[in-house]
Amino acid sequence: DPAARLTGANGDRPFFAYSTNYLVDLDHAIIVDVEATAPIRQAEVGAVRDMLVRTQDRFDLHPWLLAADTAYGAAEMLGWLVKEQGIEPHIPVFDKSERKDGAFPATEFTYDPDIDAYKCPGGKELKPYWRNISKGRPAFGKDGFKKYYARKQDCAACP
Repeated sequence: DPAARLTGANGDRPFFAYSTNYLVDLDHAIIVDVEATAPIRQAEVGAVRDMLVRTQDRFDLHPWLLAADTAYGAAEMLGWLVKEQGIEPHIPVFDKSERKDGAFPATEFTYDPDIDAYKCPGGKELKPYWRNISKGRPAFGKDGFKKYYARKQDCAACP
């Protein structure tokens, strides 16, 4: 099966598997499209996009609402649904704002645009770079995100 992929998702020995992804019309309780993918989140999210576009092209069906599990709750997918497709997502989103390991939650950091730095609840700064170099540095990483770093000594001294 070309969609099968080696996986060890159940914590046991690796095996070949695939995921079946269904697009269901909940009002009429019928499957309107199905696609097999490798059992990884990115492939499943891509299948949903493909099925929504394909269903519109084939049957002129375009949902106003989409219900799905948290695997589809990434910002990129939600943005595509709302901004490009005009679909109202009913998808739970992972909430990683609160921490259970004693670290400060992300919601407690404040951003200062004048100095392009975040301040932690302990009063220390997080900046993209701590040293200037002659050839300069890119503002954003290869992944398109800007990362902010604390000094090791600041975090080590924090209770």
